[in-house]
Amino acid sequence: MWEEEEELQLKDTSRMIDVAFRIECKTLPYDHACDLSNEITKNLPWLLDDQLTGIQTLHGPESGNGWVRSEKEEIFLSKRTRLILRIPRGDIDKVRELENIEINVLGNNIKIGKSTTKTFLIVRDLISRFVLCDKDETEEEFLLGVKKELLNHGVSIKKAICGKAKSLTINGKSKITRSLMIADLSKENSVLLQDTGVGTGRIYGCGIFLPHKSIDAVSGFKED
Repeated sequence: MWEEEEELQLKDTSRMIDVAFRIECKTLPYDHACDLSNEITKNLPWLLDDQLTGIQTLHGPESGNGWVRSEKEEIFLSKRTRLILRIPRGDIDKVRELENIEINVLGNNIKIGKSTTKTFLIVRDLISRFVLCDKDETEEEFLLGVKKELLNHGVSIKKAICGKAKSLTINGKSKITRSLMIADLSKENSVLLQDTGVGTGRIYGCGIFLPHKSIDAVSGFKED
C-alpha cells in the first residue's frame, strides 16, 4: 500500500500532464508533425509560450505506436488513436478549448472530441520517438550530448540506446532525428524526464519521453 501512495505522491509532483483528445481521422502522412502543430497552435497560440509544452504525433496500431516507419509513408488511424498534448497542469482548462473543433492537416480533416487527463506512468524505461540531432554527429556523439544535457537536470543515466537517423520536416526544412531509450531510471528521475524531456522541438513532438512497452508500464517497479 505504501508503494502505491508513494507513486501517487510522485505523480503529483510533476509540473506537466498529458491531455488526450478523442479524434476522428482515417489517415495521415507519416511526416505530419509540423503541420499538426501549426494547425493546433493557430487555435491555441499560447501553447508556444512554454518550451516544454509538447504535441505528440499521431500513430496507428500497424506502426508500432510510432516506432516503425510506414513503408507507404501513410498512417492508418484507429478509433483508439488519441491526440495527446503535454502541457503545464495549470493549463488543463484552457487546452480543452480544442474540444469539438475540426482542423485540416495536409488535406486530411481531423475532428477533435472530448479529452481526458493522464498522469505520468512511473516506469524504469522511457523512450522518445524523435530527438532532434545534428546531421553529422555519430551515435556516440549524440548519446554523449544527451548524457551531458540530462546531467544538467541532475540525472545521471546508466543505460541509453539510440535508433538510426531519420528525417522529419519542420517548417519546410528536413531535420534529422533519432529515437532514444533510457533504461534503469529511478522513480524520481522517471517523472523528472517525462516533465523536462530532452533537446528541443517539443511542440513538434520531439524530445518527449513516453513509457517503454514493458511489464514496468503495467505494474510499476520496485527499487533494488
